[in-house]
Amino acid sequence: MRNIFRSFMRLLGTQREAEETAPASFLPESAEIREETPEVENARFFGEIVNRSIHLSQLASEQAKAGDIDAAIETARGIGSALFYASALREIAIAQTRTGQISEAIETIRRIDDPDDQMEALKHFSAVQSGPGAIIASHTMNIALEAIEEIRDEKRLSENAWLSVMEMAGAGDFTAAVQSAREIGDPAWRSWALQEIATGQANAGDFPAALNSASGISKALYRSWAYRDIAVAQAEAGQIEAALDTARRVEDPEDREQAMAAVEKHKEQPGG
Repeated sequence: MRNIFRSFMRLLGTQREAEETAPASFLPESAEIREETPEVENARFFGEIVNRSIHLSQLASEQAKAGDIDAAIETARGIGSALFYASALREIAIAQTRTGQISEAIETIRRIDDPDDQMEALKHFSAVQSGPGAIIASHTMNIALEAIEEIRDEKRLSENAWLSVMEMAGAGDFTAAVQSAREIGDPAWRSWALQEIATGQANAGDFPAALNSASGISKALYRSWAYRDIAVAQAEAGQIEAALDTARRVEDPEDREQAMAAVEKHKEQPGG
């Protein structure tokens, strides 16, 4: 799963800082007690959300593996990070497959936004349902595998379309890229294409177009990436208020933390 290692390292770093900070009662009387800056407060707040997402994702995965799928689904609903939510859905889909909840597993697989997690769930589905220990009738299994194959076919077509859109965006033809991106069938690939376009437009300084592209992204994961990149580009261009407004639109806590950090960094610079 993308960025999961970075999330753990950031969390570990936060914990180390907390452990190494001396308690106020241990500080010399002459020591200055400083109030937390908005940047530190934001980092602490978003760190808590990421920490909670990691915990809930791990809990949902453990519940799914233990066979308590209903509890896992309920736990997953509380995950604030789209990346960790995708990881939890992957384990739930695998558990549903193993227990014969075929239609539920297919529906869960469709809801996984992260391509890596979705393909992992698809692999487990095919392996379990085509193996010697398949737990559903042959006719039902064929129907299920046909549904999964349709998902795969749609993703193959969407991936090819995505590659074409990337060529257009790379050549600077954002108008054609946006039009082609909106015609991509798979929502995840379509969202990813629009995210890449929005990022490219933002890096080129065309912030109105970038925001318009981002507003058309249906998947929260890629929408967060787009607004994060736009906010960072706006901050780097000295448009601090606009960057702050864009950063507030970022739904994923980790991405929002990065956007807010960029705003704070450039706000402190001359001319910010």
